[in-house]
Amino acid sequence: MHFQQKFIAGILTLLPLAAVWVVLKLIIDALSYFGSPWVSWTADTIGPFLPATVAYVLTSEIFLYVIGTIFTLGVIYVVGTLASRVVGQQLLSAFETMLTKVPFVHMIYSSTKKVISALQTKQDNVQRVVLVDFPNADMRAIGFAMRTFHETTTGQELTAVFVPTAPNPTSGYLEIVPTANVIPIDMTADQAMAMIVSGGVVGPDKITFLHRTPVEVAPGS
Repeated sequence: MHFQQKFIAGILTLLPLAAVWVVLKLIIDALSYFGSPWVSWTADTIGPFLPATVAYVLTSEIFLYVIGTIFTLGVIYVVGTLASRVVGQQLLSAFETMLTKVPFVHMIYSSTKKVISALQTKQDNVQRVVLVDFPNADMRAIGFAMRTFHETTTGQELTAVFVPTAPNPTSGYLEIVPTANVIPIDMTADQAMAMIVSGGVVGPDKITFLHRTPVEVAPGS
């Protein structure tokens, strides 16, 4: 029993660190995936002109992995720097104009950009984080209100709500629900994402759950 308790305590201690490692590894693997081909091409090009030992190091998997990651991070930084300046914005605008000539690619690019823009904090404090009935009326799921529109026959206002899955918010469900059934909650997009990724461990002490405030009944009525 003593061994079992210590073993479980060790697992519970290491589990958060393992979760951090898994997330970081996924990010680093993705960065290396995009950067390694460019580094590999450069190494293959200049390798014949270098000593054998240096060429071996340049073409090793560890070198490609590390330098590929650093290369991708550098590209991201440069793109972010350019995007924050007038020249970069003009180049980005020209690139987006070019994408409009490729229908399928433009659809993916514009849709992704709209989703990212919708999830960002708005200056006008538009409430984006909501609760919806899912998977039934007695349960709620955290979602992001993306846009509103109206039903064809009745004119009822509807809201498109993206409901991310936990703990992987990159997948989820698109729910079309009556706006009256959407419950706005006082939570930022970052706080909502933290709650989803943590499986509910990280979150506020209080949250709105009901669709409407219960009507207080006067004593004796």
